Amino acid sequence: MIEVMVCANDRDRYPALVDPADLRDGYVRPWFDLATVRRIAADTQTDAARHGHGSIDTVHVLDGTVDRTTHAVVLVICWMYLGGEKTEQAAEILQPRDGRYAVGGHDWQWYALDGDQNPLISFQPDAV
Repeated sequence: MIEVMVCANDRDRYPALVDPADLRDGYVRPWFDLATVRRIAADTQTDAARHGHGSIDTVHVLDGTVDRTTHAVVLVICWMYLGGEKTEQAAEILQPRDGRYAVGGHDWQWYALDGDQNPLISFQPDAV
């Protein structure tokens, strides 16, 4: 895993870890720490309020305590799936791996950025 900046919308950039071998059509699957997931959650919810939920998947971080242990649950809602054939797939609970979450996975078409913030599609680690 290597650390890079990633983007999925030509605007919002986030630090993430990516596996250079885990590509789909040149796009990466980023793994974000919880603080970054909270930023993504705020950004997606702001975008949905501005542009409508029908075009934006939203991320939510739910915090709670069970037996004096604090937990965070990361939930992704695909609003476009609601009311259709994929209703059961509209909500996804992300499972962390080593404390990181793969928000959007390959479906969001995340791309890595080089040092000048230019897209690297197809991703090559030596270009970072």
